[in-house]
Amino acid sequence: MKKAMFVGLVSALILSGVALAKQVEEEKKGSSMQGMMQEMMKGESGGERDMEGMMGMMGQMTKMMDQCSAMMESNQTEAQENK
Repeated sequence: MKKAMFVGLVSALILSGVALAKQVEEEKKGSSMQGMMQEMMKGESGGERDMEGMMGMMGQMTKMMDQCSAMMESNQTEAQENK
């Protein structure tokens, strides 16, 4: 009985650690996206810098859209697998 409780406790600790690691990873992604948005809004003066900034912004927005599409696709796949 004690062995089963110990195994259950260890399993719960492992699962909570995995969940915490996933949450931290998602927060890092969110904060990096938030930082990118703040930098984009800050802006710089100068014609060439503005053009470079716009191109960089477009590239980053494309990356974010790709990430969103991948997440949505994986969620749909998981939902279909669960049915």
